Amino acid sequence: MAAAADQSMILVWYKLSDDVDDHGVLTGLPYRFLRRLFQRAYCRAAAAQPRFDRQVQMGLARLRELEQARSPELDRTADTFASILASAAQAYPEGNPLRRVMGELLYHLGRWIYLVDAWDDLEEDRKSGRYNPLDARFHGRAGEERDYLETTAAHSARLAGAAANLMELGSWTPIVENILYLGLPAVQSAVLEGRWKEMRQRRRKPHERSLRSAGRQS
Repeated sequence: MAAAADQSMILVWYKLSDDVDDHGVLTGLPYRFLRRLFQRAYCRAAAAQPRFDRQVQMGLARLRELEQARSPELDRTADTFASILASAAQAYPEGNPLRRVMGELLYHLGRWIYLVDAWDDLEEDRKSGRYNPLDARFHGRAGEERDYLETTAAHSARLAGAAANLMELGSWTPIVENILYLGLPAVQSAVLEGRWKEMRQRRRKPHERSLRSAGRQS
């Protein structure tokens, strides 16, 4: 649990750093603030997991190079992201069979995340002119390749499930099985059908209303 917490903090730090790089001076202020807020926690986590920290940093640098080059090699960009997540399995010591199995599970989970997230961002990336690996791969016709994405993403989800079946997860078994066998297919279906954005917007509305109410009261 301690290793997972450290690794999560490292991933949060680099995600915030990426957000800072992707935004201008003013729009990037919230991300700079959050990154500063997490700096001490990140330093402790990086000291506890230095190898994972280096691998995340190098993996994200490689991914950024591919994105800046607007690489059309979808498998290569997805592999680069998936390998970052898979490196978390190195928290297990050398010789522990769980190291390889967990690496496979995390690799295919990371690949699934990258592919489904690319589809979810497709419309926004087109409007902003940002790189999208699916549009780069299919030369702007990614919307016509839903069947391809659905097949390859589902394949990675199944391989993640196959890796999980090789592990003794104890009391975590029903939680992991729920995520892999119910959660991932449900999210994938919602993203591909456009329902995911609607669900997120509905979840935001109560929060936005409370902020507006607070503003009026102040």
